[in-house]
Amino acid sequence: MKNRYGDEPDFPFKKFPDYAVFRNPKNRKWYGLLMTLPLGKLTGDERDQQEVAVLTVKQAEDRLPGLLKKAGFFPAYHMNKQNWLSVLLNGDLPDDQVLALVDESRSFTERK
Repeated sequence: MKNRYGDEPDFPFKKFPDYAVFRNPKNRKWYGLLMTLPLGKLTGDERDQQEVAVLTVKQAEDRLPGLLKKAGFFPAYHMNKQNWLSVLLNGDLPDDQVLALVDESRSFTERK
């Protein structure tokens, strides 16, 4: 996101200092949350402690049901599940698809 928009992450969580928040610098609205967490936090299987990289992005509410049916997409972790989606960054999704999701998420921060 730094390369694409020039946006630097910030790290607002004392308890989770590695969680990176990406904001639109014009209005400070969030458009991405990058974190590493146990896979079980996404799947509901708390026994699964495999650490995974996850990007949470905002999406149009009507797109969420279709995306959630696909592998690698989960209801948002740590965000409103009506408008946010967590994407597993394990290499299965093409970069251009992830970047398109980021573009859409950031576009929501441009609207008034």
